[in-house]
Amino acid sequence: MSHRVISSVRAFAPFLGLGFLLGLAACGETAPKWEAQDMFAAPTEQKVDDRYRAMIDFKAMARDAAGKEYAAGPNATVIGAVEEAVAMCQQANAQGCKAVRVGLTWVDGLDQSAIESVITSYRDTMTAEAYQAAGQGNMGAANWLAYHYAVRGENLQEAERLSKQALQVAPDDPGALDTYGLILYRQGRYQEAEEVFIRANKAMPTAEHIAHFADNALAMGKTEMARAAYQRALEAGAGPVLSQTIQKRLLALDLNGGAAAPAQ
Repeated sequence: MSHRVISSVRAFAPFLGLGFLLGLAACGETAPKWEAQDMFAAPTEQKVDDRYRAMIDFKAMARDAAGKEYAAGPNATVIGAVEEAVAMCQQANAQGCKAVRVGLTWVDGLDQSAIESVITSYRDTMTAEAYQAAGQGNMGAANWLAYHYAVRGENLQEAERLSKQALQVAPDDPGALDTYGLILYRQGRYQEAEEVFIRANKAMPTAEHIAHFADNALAMGKTEMARAAYQRALEAGAGPVLSQTIQKRLLALDLNGGAAAPAQ
């Protein structure tokens, strides 16, 4: 991820999928214009608190039965990095895929219950540290914590407060905008979320940002726009876990004749 911190920017190659994005723009389903050329503008890098970056930029690792290792990260949540590492192993059609490292802890040989306990400990510690750091004015921490709550669908009022706090410092930061859009989406405020997701994608169209826009479009009943955006997210380099989620969304659209329940 770690665009969750106020942001380290990846610039996209200016011609990657440009034709597809023009088609996405032409769908005409969103109120503000989605102009493909605007989505490739590189935003200004924001300074990141090094201590907080060190707290969340870890890796998880999986290993297959043959001993080959699959490293994932940096990621904003331990569980997300673990899922990513195991999914990478599984997508390689390897046998015996299992997590062997969670953050800085080696868990090779532990049973699933013990591994889950390690993950919970990491998550609880990081959440507590992020809350303290946010209270001390660390906007990277505020943004991460707001996103953490939004993904889990909990404490959304507090998540909105933290997100707005981050946006006061960096109102045009794509990671902070994406976090705020996700909170609005979770609250069912889809029109507001759409406008925020468009701003985030104009600044930094990562696979995750585009997928969030697609989820929101689907919730609004804009199925063709959602389908086009999901395809664009796959083209933008979605990782194994996000790719699997998107494929499920697209399959549901196909099976239901273009209609699907809102993605949550």
